[in-house]
This record gives sequence, structure tokens and C-alpha cells, in this order.
Amino acid sequence: MEPVRRSFELGGGVMSCLEWANPGAATLLFAHANGFNAQTYRTLLAPLAARFRIVACDLRGHGFSTLPAQPGLVGKWTIFRDDLGALADMVSDEPVILAGHSLGATAGLMAAAESSGHIRSLLLLEPVLLTPPLDGRRTQSNNLAEMAARRRSVFPSFEAALDYYRKRGIFARWPEEARADYLAGGLLQNANGTMRLACAPEWESEIFSHPPFGIAAIAGQIKCPLTILRGTLGSTAVDEQVGLLRSVKPDTHVVTLEGANHFLPLEEGERTRDEMLRAIRPGDK
Repeated sequence: MEPVRRSFELGGGVMSCLEWANPGAATLLFAHANGFNAQTYRTLLAPLAARFRIVACDLRGHGFSTLPAQPGLVGKWTIFRDDLGALADMVSDEPVILAGHSLGATAGLMAAAESSGHIRSLLLLEPVLLTPPLDGRRTQSNNLAEMAARRRSVFPSFEAALDYYRKRGIFARWPEEARADYLAGGLLQNANGTMRLACAPEWESEIFSHPPFGIAAIAGQIKCPLTILRGTLGSTAVDEQVGLLRSVKPDTHVVTLEGANHFLPLEEGERTRDEMLRAIRPGDK
């Protein structure tokens, strides 16, 4: 079953989403990583549509969403927290299962900490849980911000962009279908027929520049079941912060995929999907 695209008015614009309809089933709301978009995760999410109604959103400044994304709005990712919380209330009359990857996972954690009960279960795939840096110490987010700011953003055609990404960094390891989905959901056409990244390099860079360090401590405010899925290679869910999170929310379930990295939903789709299904409690199915 192919998803349909829906738009939700969120104040100042719309949040664009892909929906796999499944009448009567619980709603799984999914939020993507920085620089990505909902369609990037199509091959991960589509098989879950037999069990759930799935709504995968394009976060502010990404994909086909038209919400304002001016400099200064990122605010340690609180804008994404607020957007996700509002969307969760809009997409279903019943509490939703909230899942996300990287930026989307951390925004989901923040939204669940403020939810009044409209989130029934939380699945965080490689959430960004970073220890506050020492004064003057450079961080991974600084380096990622610099790289994002230099990202090429305009291509003569979709085919040229796809060929470019086949040879670029993390994308070179992805399945071809995932690369094509990333671009199909993340390129917009210019007036002259060229294609540009929907997530502007400046916006992606600003997000990397302002992560919410030490955010694990808010997990104690979350009442719903919480599962973290992380890899063993360069995980952004660092041990110290995961330990802090478990100390304030002892019933947190942490699953570590041996040999997987930060991009496990795209490179380890089947293993990730299996763990997502195991994590969802019987009452959520």
C-alpha cells in the first residue's frame, strides 16, 4: 500500500505528512532526522502499515512542509517539540505511539515530557542525548554544523542529484531505494527547472548548532512506556546520558543493535522494525 500525502495547518503554514491508512488501528506518528524527510523512511515504515495507521511528518524546514524556518527559531529544538506535540493532538482523537530518529527522536522525548496524555508509547531511534560540553571544547555538533553549511543544495536534475549522492559519505552505504526516497521527499523544483534541497543548508546547520545538551534529565516527567534503540558505532545516545535517563525513568527499555550506527533505521531496516514491534506494548497493538 502506498501512502497518501496530507497537510495539517499548524500556524503560519502546513506540516506535510505521509499517511498509511489503517482504519481502527493505533496511530504511529514518526518524525525524521535533521536534513531528512518523511519519505526517506518509506521502506522502514511501509511494512508496519499492516499493524498500524502510520503518519510520518516532514518537520519544519524539511520536505514539503511550509512552516516558517527563519534563523533564530530553532531554540534548542523546542520548536520541533512544540510542532510534534501539536501534530500528535491533530492526527488522532486517541493517544498516539510516537516514534522518531535522531532529531525526531529527541523532539519526541521533549514532546512526551510535556504531553497531557496524548502519547501512549515512545520509541526513540538513536536519539540525540549529548553530555553538556566543557567550556571551550568543540563538539560533534560544531563539526556537523560546519559540514551542513557547506552542503551542495542545487542540482540540474533529480537524476544528477541521485548520482551525486551515490558517492557521498553516509549515503554511499544506503540502499539505492533509500537514497531515491530521500531525494523524492527532499527536493523541490526551481523556476528554471533545476532541483534544490528542501532543507536549506543554513537551516540544517542551525539545528546542528543548537542541540539540547543534557536533555535526558526530562525523561522523569514521561508517564508512558519508553524504548531507546541505539547502535554500537558512534551512537548519539551516549552512555552517560542513557544512564541518567534510566536513573530518572527506571522502566526505560534500552535495546542496543551490535554493529549498527546512527543511521540504523535506513541501513538496518529489518532489525530496526523488528525491535520497534517488540517494544510496542500489547495494549498499543
